Amino acid sequence: MWIPLKTPKLGVAVYNFKGDVKSGLPLEIGETVQILEENGGWFRGFSTKNRSAWGIFPCCVVTIRPCTIKGSGLSAVAELKDDPLVREIACVLREWARLWKKLYVERETYRFSAVAKVMRELLSGRRALLTGTLTQDQTRALRLKLVAKLDWGNR
Repeated sequence: MWIPLKTPKLGVAVYNFKGDVKSGLPLEIGETVQILEENGGWFRGFSTKNRSAWGIFPCCVVTIRPCTIKGSGLSAVAELKDDPLVREIACVLREWARLWKKLYVERETYRFSAVAKVMRELLSGRRALLTGTLTQDQTRALRLKLVAKLDWGNR
């Protein structure tokens, strides 16, 4: 039985989900979903990039993120409180994934390897920022390093 949540939650997909179940909501890594109901190990909600795309997905595919709620009832909208750098890295990685695939298809081995290395470093740095276990000095140094990597890729 689906149990409505007292307040909507926001989740970020940490795994791809094909949505290959009845009423399944396909999700890609990094996609944000607003969660309105739960049932056992499943959530029901919609994608924030396409509010008309409703469906169900396993709890294990998303991680719940801190959010602010605007409005109430069915019109309530949840917004992430995430660090802008973390969001920028997620967007850049999605964008670079297309470029990376193109480099692979065109057999540009050197550039393919270079982009792959920077993408791994960005993922690792993003993960470290999200865990929140770094000291202030470590966080500051990591942020500078990550911004430099983003600048490298935007050349």
